[in-house]
Amino acid sequence: MARKSLANGTGLSDSVSQTVVLPVIFGVGLLLALGYGWFGDRGWLAWMDRQFLDEFHRRGVKAVEREDVVILGIDDASFKLDGLWPEEIEESVALKAMQRPWPWSRVVWAELLERMFAAGVKVVFLDVTFKGPSLDPAEDERLREVLQKHAGKVVLGMNFEGSSASLSAGSRIRLTGPPESIWESGEGRWDGPVHLNFWAEGEVVRKVSLLATLEEAELKDYLGAVGDYGGMSVEEAEKVGDELEVEMARVNPQDGIPSVAMWVANKVGAGGAELELREPRFRFADAGAYPPVSIHEVFVESLWESNFGSGEAFRDKVVFVGATASVMQDFHSTPVGRMAGVQLHAHALAAVMDRNFLKEAPRWWPLAGVGMGMLLSWALVTLIRQPVVCLLVLWGVSVALLVGAWWAFDGLSMEVSPLPGGLALNLCGLAGLSGNYLTQMREKKKLRRFLERYTSPEFVKEMMSDREGLYTMLGGAERTVTVLFSDVRGFTSMAEEMSPADMVKQLNEYLSSMVEQVIRHRGLVDKFIGDAVMALWGSTRLLQAEGGRREDARQSVESALAMRAALTRLNEQWRKRGIAEFKIGMGIHQGNVVVGNIGSAAPYEKMDLTVIGDSVNLASRLEGVTKEYGVDLVISGTVWELVKDEYLCRSADLVRVKGKVLPVEVFTVIGPMVTARPPGLKDYEKGIVSYREGKFVEALEWFGKAREAGLDDVLTSTYISRCEALMASPPEKWDGVFVMTKK
Repeated sequence: MARKSLANGTGLSDSVSQTVVLPVIFGVGLLLALGYGWFGDRGWLAWMDRQFLDEFHRRGVKAVEREDVVILGIDDASFKLDGLWPEEIEESVALKAMQRPWPWSRVVWAELLERMFAAGVKVVFLDVTFKGPSLDPAEDERLREVLQKHAGKVVLGMNFEGSSASLSAGSRIRLTGPPESIWESGEGRWDGPVHLNFWAEGEVVRKVSLLATLEEAELKDYLGAVGDYGGMSVEEAEKVGDELEVEMARVNPQDGIPSVAMWVANKVGAGGAELELREPRFRFADAGAYPPVSIHEVFVESLWESNFGSGEAFRDKVVFVGATASVMQDFHSTPVGRMAGVQLHAHALAAVMDRNFLKEAPRWWPLAGVGMGMLLSWALVTLIRQPVVCLLVLWGVSVALLVGAWWAFDGLSMEVSPLPGGLALNLCGLAGLSGNYLTQMREKKKLRRFLERYTSPEFVKEMMSDREGLYTMLGGAERTVTVLFSDVRGFTSMAEEMSPADMVKQLNEYLSSMVEQVIRHRGLVDKFIGDAVMALWGSTRLLQAEGGRREDARQSVESALAMRAALTRLNEQWRKRGIAEFKIGMGIHQGNVVVGNIGSAAPYEKMDLTVIGDSVNLASRLEGVTKEYGVDLVISGTVWELVKDEYLCRSADLVRVKGKVLPVEVFTVIGPMVTARPPGLKDYEKGIVSYREGKFVEALEWFGKAREAGLDDVLTSTYISRCEALMASPPEKWDGVFVMTKK
């Protein structure tokens, strides 16, 4: 197969292959069509559509700011009053009342309404809820008189009170509105205009509910729109919906409750009740429109005269009063920016009064856009043979789509997303170009791609010097190979606490350093398995002499020691940068394996030079053994026999790893033979001999001496624990083998 793959690698083709281009283009187009048509919410595609349309709101034609709408803001300055002289405060009943903590005395609102209507204001909207009677009945009486005096010109606020917690406690959802102490009621309903804050579309407000109806489904939609059912379960939300339906029926059983925009527009003669859409999208004015006037300024006589012309500035105006102070947290996100709720009401009112609504694109538009983009991309890829020119044309058409959608927003007041057509045009076009290019270049580059997959200098050199022998190996050959596995301890749990970018960066630093040590010691990096590294020595050596096997074992151990040292340096660097350190385990074994170019053949070709066999599995199991003994490197007895004269080793165990029948003697490598022998090592090794002979009392004494001498680590402690357990419950048969139950 390898010979055939290489032989066919020089074929060339420069024609447009419709057998590749058509399936690729129409496949990508079909996926997009499914994304737009199959899934109800359209997921991230709908989110991307909104990003384009919101950008039109920000950069496109804005609604004209109405001069007859004024906002009085309950702002930080009005809470502090630190910009006023004491004499100015003493001159005003309202300012003195505003010195009290929030909520202010209802005298403030009575004084405000009197001053506004005396100035000739048409309508006042107080975006404030009054919960229950005041502690001072005289305050309620004062506000009641003013409201009766100006009946039909004031909009008050009301809101739903309750939560999932209150439901669990048996409480009902209540519609909180003006108390009877300030607003007369009759037959279970309020007789005057009140307001419900119904914004549609959740976190980012793009349309307003003009009328709060009694339809249960829409009430529950409202609950969802205010943010994941306000933290409730679906069952709790359904119960809330039922409560709201009863409560709204009590307030206004037939007509529903109009929004502020609807009520005020009708009141000033601009109309609104005949609007067909209940939740229309509307065009916003500029983000800086309707700047709030600090409410306390209207009570300062000097400012009332100089800034407001003794009230002339408010004549024939609509005045909205609401929170703009940061502490009151009544802010909403909109396509043009974040604004206070009272400003949002002003934008909605302007839209109703000016009929400045936006039409939504037809439901079929996304699918039509995808189909148009798909067909157009196929035509361009087929007719324009130069890839660069084709790309430029694709991008030019995409810009034209964007301009057309922008024109529809500005000129036709219609929200038409350019994304379906543009995405289909570009993705299908790029897919078609890529498919055609790969078809032309596949045969030409097959040989080069095959050679470049192997990065080991040794492998490349042998491959180029002996093609015939290489072909034999690629077809499958048995070799004696030294296999090293390394793995990062606890990487999965570490990764859960890291951002993806930080995780990838740190892992790349680690792997780069480990691969460097393997290549420096004439190894071949076979593959990465997540954070694990598999490296080989001897897989490409054609001559399998004993000297070569000994050299492979030595180089693999030397590489492991270099990896240990490199990780120490990396950990020092990471520690200084405040990054979690890595701990690794490494296992090395040498044995017979099958080397070959293994994988899937054409047309799904994916092949790699790798090794398979029992020895590979054993090396992987030895890496897992390191966890049991608290060491970072374990080698098999086969490797130990080849390197014991050059490296100081320590017996680890005689283990039967998971999936194996015969036990394997394993060792840990302390360092080169010149390394100082750890205190207690001699006693430890005597303990190992006694342990394997079943002399547990004697072994325990030797291990105890090793610990006293300073060899007090996980490995020594493990054997002490084993000896104590075996002494307490002696085995019937003893072969000195420890059975591993985990990989």
